[in-house]
Amino acid sequence: MIGVFILNELLWLTLGAAAVLLTEILGWLYWRYLGKGSFKSFINKNQKPEGPFKIIHKSQTPTQKIALVDVEGEMWIYSNGEVMFSTTKEEDEYAEVIVHIPMAAAKSVKNVLIIGGGGGITTREALRYEEVESITSVDIDDIMLHYGKNLDRLVEFNKGSLSHRKVRTVIADGRSYVENSLETWDVIIVDLPEPTSKCPSLSRLFTLQFYNQLRDHLNPGGAISIGCSTSNWMPEYMWSIETTLKEAGFFTIPFHHFSVNTGVDWGYILATTLPVEAGDIELKIASDFLTEERLQDILHLPYYLMNWEDEGKVQTDENKVLLEIVKEAYGY
Repeated sequence: MIGVFILNELLWLTLGAAAVLLTEILGWLYWRYLGKGSFKSFINKNQKPEGPFKIIHKSQTPTQKIALVDVEGEMWIYSNGEVMFSTTKEEDEYAEVIVHIPMAAAKSVKNVLIIGGGGGITTREALRYEEVESITSVDIDDIMLHYGKNLDRLVEFNKGSLSHRKVRTVIADGRSYVENSLETWDVIIVDLPEPTSKCPSLSRLFTLQFYNQLRDHLNPGGAISIGCSTSNWMPEYMWSIETTLKEAGFFTIPFHHFSVNTGVDWGYILATTLPVEAGDIELKIASDFLTEERLQDILHLPYYLMNWEDEGKVQTDENKVLLEIVKEAYGY
């Protein structure tokens, strides 16, 4: 009887230990794949790398969830589930297009403002101009600027641009910074992710009211470029940004960059206070990707991006034009 009692005790102890272990395993699995430890809350399904990847670091700030991801030796930086920038060839091409087009269109390039410059990649491109005297790079998150200044792989990619003597970094909301500034600039580059339900406040940096502020802070003969996301998936997004810029009194030229490797057609708008013809824009410096031969192709939209029926709507502080376009295209 004593032997049977001991066996029963051992059985219950074993079952209890197994139950505790199973609970811990299930808890870890939930944390890792469904809870706060899950990469799913940091990487949207349609933004997940196709090949093997490793999440190096995750953090959450008051405005965004950030993930540093190693993808076969390249660094991808995610914000709220979307790839914000990376250390890839495609990122080089994107930066050249969004920077060198307005720099070519502007009469002067002495003073440059970059809104959304935490990665330092667009700042790197703007520093290639000898005439540049000062660059103000604004980002709302101190952690993003910290990465741009201190993350070895990113610093190597941006060539230490955010620590350059001509560059001043500012941790602030881009709109609030412009509204409270007495400065004016020759070139303004707005390189921000599209507003989504995860960060609807980004809409404030694409509105008629904000573009009026940018116009007031642009020197005569100056130029602005606005990144317009993936235009082949939602051309209405680019059309609405252009319509809003026109309503603010700008002359506009939409342009694009089709990435052969990713199949994504990135949209942009060039905005100026003086009329500029696409055919009159000439590059001021030599560029690896954006050559003179490629320039005119970039400045002329393909058929599927042309706004034939004038479908763009004006984004204001009071409506949700861009949020609704993004939700219709991506579901969030």
